[in-house]
Amino acid sequence: MPSIPSKFDGHGGRGGLALSSECHGFWRDAALAVPAALFVLYLAFHAKKNLRKLSYGGSYVMIAYYSLLWFAALLNLAWCSLQAWQCASGKEVAWNLLSLFTAVGMLCLEISLVAFLLQENYATGLETLASAFTLSGLIVGVDILLKAMVVLKCTIVK
Repeated sequence: MPSIPSKFDGHGGRGGLALSSECHGFWRDAALAVPAALFVLYLAFHAKKNLRKLSYGGSYVMIAYYSLLWFAALLNLAWCSLQAWQCASGKEVAWNLLSLFTAVGMLCLEISLVAFLLQENYATGLETLASAFTLSGLIVGVDILLKAMVVLKCTIVK
């Protein structure tokens, strides 16, 4: 899960592009990037088999969750790999947006999965998908609005 953006953690004032190891250290960056890369490699290794199952199964729910899983995993890999942006001057907006969208992807995946599991077998696949993504969309929408107000200093309410 993304951390507090560069504007608020004390690294935003450095000049020039700092190496990621100058900000947090090589081992911390490796501890973030290696598991994220291994997970994406795992997904890629099983992608052909999973896509074959999804195309024959025809479940809209599983196709949507698999797509959302790939989206969140790739955003997380980018976030873990681009830790140097957190310390780079001039990259604050890019870092904040990457952090925001990574958190949104992870939160949407978590909430929609919980909403789907809580419904058990009471609805059809399309009804389940619609209600799970509606619930997660509302929660994620409020979350992204609040984060955008804080991180990007939006002045919607004065």
